[in-house]
Amino acid sequence: MTSEAPRSPESIYLDHAAATPLSPEVAAAMESVREEGFANPSSPHAAGRRARRLLDDARDRIACLVGHDLGPGVGLVFTSGATEANRLGVLGLASGSRGRVLTSPRDHSSLGAAARDLAARGWDSVLMPLLADGTLGLCSLPAADGTSEIMCVTLVCSQSGTREDTDRIAGWRDDAGRDPLIHVDATQAIFNAEASTPFGLPPGLAATLALAPHKFGGPRGIGCLLVRRDVALVPVTPGTQERGLRGGTEAVALAVGFARAVELAVAERGVVARRLAQLRDRFEARLAGVAAALGVAIRVIGADAVRAPHISTIAFPGRDRQAVVMATDLEGVWCATGTACASGSSEPARALVAMGLPEADVQAAVRFSLGTRTTAVDIDAAVDRLARVLSRMAAPRDG
Repeated sequence: MTSEAPRSPESIYLDHAAATPLSPEVAAAMESVREEGFANPSSPHAAGRRARRLLDDARDRIACLVGHDLGPGVGLVFTSGATEANRLGVLGLASGSRGRVLTSPRDHSSLGAAARDLAARGWDSVLMPLLADGTLGLCSLPAADGTSEIMCVTLVCSQSGTREDTDRIAGWRDDAGRDPLIHVDATQAIFNAEASTPFGLPPGLAATLALAPHKFGGPRGIGCLLVRRDVALVPVTPGTQERGLRGGTEAVALAVGFARAVELAVAERGVVARRLAQLRDRFEARLAGVAAALGVAIRVIGADAVRAPHISTIAFPGRDRQAVVMATDLEGVWCATGTACASGSSEPARALVAMGLPEADVQAAVRFSLGTRTTAVDIDAAVDRLARVLSRMAAPRDG
C-alpha cells in the first residue's frame, strides 16, 4: 500500500511576525483557569486570593524562564501588549527633566512615539543610523553630554529579520565609557538556537525588556516589561496594581496563557529555530530558482547578515510590493509589505531605507514569516503559487 502525498493546503499563512495562531496547549491552560481565576486578583476574599495566586505564579514562571538576560531578582510588569511595554520601558526610565533618547529605524513605532514624547519634554531625540547589514551604526553617534541617556535596542528587526549584535553594543558602551539605560524590544527574538539564555544578552546590558506572547502562540491583549533589579521605573499609567507600576485590573487567564506560551517557546526554541531556518532557506532557494527560470531577479534582504530564523524579506525589483502582496493573497498565500502596525502606510519600511538598499529593492520588498505550524508542504505550495504570480507579472502586455 502506497502512502498518499500530503495535499497542498487551501491557504498558507506566512505572516507570523504579525501574529501567530493560539497554541492548543495555551488555549487549554487558559480554559483550565476560566472558573478558578475569574475574580479580581486585588479582591481580598477567597476567590480574589485564588486569582492572585494564579497571576503571581504566571509572573514568576515567565520571569524565571526569560529573566536570566536581565540578571537575578528581575521584576515583571504585565501590560496590554508589547506597545505598552515599550512605552513603559522608555518613559518609565526617564526620571529626569531632560536627557537624551536614542532610537533607530529598526524600532517599532511605539518606541519612536515614546521618543517624541520625551522630546516634547525637553529631551534630545537622536536617530541612530543603520549599517548595510541592518545593525546599529554606533561609531557615528555623538558623544554623551553627561545627562541621562536611554537607548532603544530592537533585537530582531521585524522589517528585515536581521538580528542585532548585542555583544558589539556592550563593547561600544564599555569602550566609550558610556552607561545608557538600555531598553530592549525582544518581541520577535525568542526563537534563538545559539545563546544559552533565551535572548542571549550580555550580563547587565538591558535595564528593561519588552515581550508579548502573540508572536509565539500565546494570547493577544497581554505583554510584559521585565525590569532589572537595580532600575527605578516611573509609572506611566499609575494605579495600585502591578506594584504601583501599571494601573488596571490584571487579566489572569491571559497571564496564565502567556506563561504557558513562554514555557513552550523556551523549551523548544533550539529545535524550532533550526527547523524554521531550514524552512526559510528552502523557501528562499526554491523561490530564487523559479524566479530565475522566469527571468525575474529577486533579492533576499540581509542574506549575508545574522537573521532570525522565521523572517524572510524578499525584494522583487520592478514589481510593486503592494501589488505582489495582493496577488499572493488571491492565490491563498498571506504575507506582508512590512510590520502590521504600518500596514495602512504607503511608505516603504524605514529600516530598509536606512540600510542604504537600492530604491528598487526598497519599493519591492515583501516580508514572509514562518511559525511553528509551518511545514515543508506549506513552503513548497507557497513557492508554486508565487511562481504563478511572478509568471503573470513577467508576462508581456499587449499594446
